[in-house]
Amino acid sequence: MAKHGVNHRIGVMGGSFNPVHWGHLSVASDVKATLKLDRMALMPAAQSPLKGAHSVSAEHRAAMLELAVASHPALDLDLRELSRTGPSYTIDSLKELREALGLQASLHFIMGDDLLPSLTRWLRWQEILRYAHLVVVSRPGIFPAIPDTVTAWWSQHEMSLDALHQSPCGGVARVECSLVNVSSTAVRAAIELGNPVSEVIPDPVLEYITQHNLYAIPSQTEANP
Repeated sequence: MAKHGVNHRIGVMGGSFNPVHWGHLSVASDVKATLKLDRMALMPAAQSPLKGAHSVSAEHRAAMLELAVASHPALDLDLRELSRTGPSYTIDSLKELREALGLQASLHFIMGDDLLPSLTRWLRWQEILRYAHLVVVSRPGIFPAIPDTVTAWWSQHEMSLDALHQSPCGGVARVECSLVNVSSTAVRAAIELGNPVSEVIPDPVLEYITQHNLYAIPSQTEANP
């Protein structure tokens, strides 16, 4: 991302996007509108430290994201993690983004509440707020309990959305979005079984998956969404 001036509001949503689906696009669009962000980027991980090897290459996942974003002009991509070797650590990306954006831009890192139970396993997770705000959106499903450490940390740093707009980083908040009951895990499983997924995958992405025969064999499925 290029450097922005004072009062710019930037959002970034990380993930495997394996594959990207309407749930990802809906959440990103809703958050951008709710927070009145100037930019919202999807940031695919080369390799999540908490997951096994991804079932398809980073190049395929980036290509599918490019196709999805092409029909959503309100969204764009940040491919910085794909250019780094080794595990993709969020803290490294947020530090890079802050250095690029300067001290005046308001940076928001968006993630699903299904990740809160595992937040303490993230590298230097408590330092996220040095570089960005943490914005959490609801995901459908039932998830493990959030650790007391995370709950206490959240209480210390929770801000209203108006307060987020007035500072570059340091706050946590929840944003309500329209829930799309779909996961990448379910999409991969459906494709492997030959079940239709046209209602949850953008047409250009589905065409790409078909063209490259992705997720059609068991070795191209994985346990994590």
